[in-house]
Amino acid sequence: MQPLRYGRAWLFAGAVLLVFGLLSALSPVQSLVPVSMNDKVLHALGFMFFMLWFGGVFQLRCAPFLVGGLAFYGILIEVLQSFTPTRQAEFLDLVADLAGILLGWALSAAGFSRWCATLESWLVPQKP
Repeated sequence: MQPLRYGRAWLFAGAVLLVFGLLSALSPVQSLVPVSMNDKVLHALGFMFFMLWFGGVFQLRCAPFLVGGLAFYGILIEVLQSFTPTRQAEFLDLVADLAGILLGWALSAAGFSRWCATLESWLVPQKP
């Protein structure tokens, strides 16, 4: 984990976001997002967000593990959707998930992995 003052809180918030993502993916309501957008774009943006979130909590050297974990999470969602009466598993959703993960990884490597530390430095006064 990165040297963060509230690292565990960031990690917990990320876990809550993953649970929310899973619940929304299994919800009988077609979309909990109020914006009309292509389903594959939503998948890519969602997984890019997850990668950026956890990229801000963990060090960049952990990125391959994050990629694997988020890819597994995407597969889990598709498998669980195949058991629901209102959703269906789609291979292209997995492709969009992976595209978002890789884009998030690239953005993290480009410097966006410091978002969490930067936010903490704005919120928490530094000791002299």
